[in-house]
Amino acid sequence: MGLAVGDDASGVAAPLAVVAYGGVAAAARAIGEAAGRLGAAAVVIGLPTGADGAAAPAARRSHLLAEAVGALGLQVFLQSEHLSTDEARRRARECGRGRQEPVDDLAAQVVLEEYLGGNRRRAPGGA
Repeated sequence: MGLAVGDDASGVAAPLAVVAYGGVAAAARAIGEAAGRLGAAAVVIGLPTGADGAAAPAARRSHLLAEAVGALGLQVFLQSEHLSTDEARRRARECGRGRQEPVDDLAAQVVLEEYLGGNRRRAPGGA
């Protein structure tokens, strides 16, 4: 599972870490701990979707994770993660990561960038 950190004012996101996925409860704890360390105001969770934007079967796990993270008192948003892994692999090649190295943190960065970019476009006075 990848973690990224971003700033909604600037729209900039950066990869943070790759964390072993040990189920919904463990993932929620890991996200909650990272959010606490960083003073995050909200959490964005990737939602598996198809090209048409419809939720994929794996989306159920994202919804369960969003529920568990929300139960920790954090505000949670879901964002399509369609093609995020493909983009993460492209970025990994560009920065010289080995083919066997995980790209989950880069995929999280892509998802967060998409979320932040969409919010900036919707914000009053946004670009």
